Amino acid sequence: MSGRYAPSPSGPLHLGNLRTALIAWLQARLASQPLILRMEDLDLPRVKAGSSEQILDDLRWLGLDWDAGPDIGGPAAPYKQSARNRFYQQAFERLLEGESIYPCYCSRKDIQQAASAPHAHEHGPIYPGTCRDPDRRTEMQRRHPNKAAAWRYQVPARTIDFEDRVVGPVSQTLEIDVGDFVIKRADGLFAYQLAVVVDDGMMGITDVVRGADLLDSTARQIELFEALGYSIPNYWHVPLMVDEQGARLSKRDGSDSLELWRQQGKRAEAVIGLLAHSAGLIDQDCPISARELLQELTLEGLRQQLVAATR
Repeated sequence: MSGRYAPSPSGPLHLGNLRTALIAWLQARLASQPLILRMEDLDLPRVKAGSSEQILDDLRWLGLDWDAGPDIGGPAAPYKQSARNRFYQQAFERLLEGESIYPCYCSRKDIQQAASAPHAHEHGPIYPGTCRDPDRRTEMQRRHPNKAAAWRYQVPARTIDFEDRVVGPVSQTLEIDVGDFVIKRADGLFAYQLAVVVDDGMMGITDVVRGADLLDSTARQIELFEALGYSIPNYWHVPLMVDEQGARLSKRDGSDSLELWRQQGKRAEAVIGLLAHSAGLIDQDCPISARELLQELTLEGLRQQLVAATR
């Protein structure tokens, strides 16, 4: 049994990232299970120099610790996605042998045009499966002779139902709500959907605490967990933290980065108190350490407070 926190080192963590980190830490500690810290730096062009080190420093400053990670190692090392390509390649080859994936030569324009077609979905365009058919695939390859292929997972005709620990029951029909999705990009990078499943599966993750913006990715990941023979973890999709205008926080402007708060002389206890209060874990916004907060909660109490925060 293990929990995990898996930040992307594409800039300094903002308060929303940190709140998810705090909740992941609380969940693992209350469940008496190890916490794994994994850097999701697979998309190297988006990685900012020094971000990984800053993230580790910020988390330590807040009083959050972990039992395995890029700085201390562990039984499932390495804990940086950029160093785990061989594992993604092995999974890719297993899916290829099982004829679960196929090359796709559709351009971005082709897919954008599909957005206005009858199969378009309220959450965005669903890939219509153009390159599933070998003849149409050959046609698309002729149309784009210089384009490298992306690789898509061919979703089966099934509905995936799961019970999220925070959101409650969720159901997605893969063909209708998801469509065939990319597991290896045309530029050769393995996609997040494959990498996160391989990492969580190999690292024995039993509880995934992450932002509610990733809820729509869960059904396809469950499908991959099963296809690759891994155990499916419990999911805790926690509410996103928003600014005073109700907009989702972003790393882009850095206005809510912990770095700025630390420069202003804020104490770690003040930040923890703010994060805990915003998630409904304490009644007032008052200074409290992570360890003190841990003593005030139970695992079921944490879950119930998060459920209440989604309403």
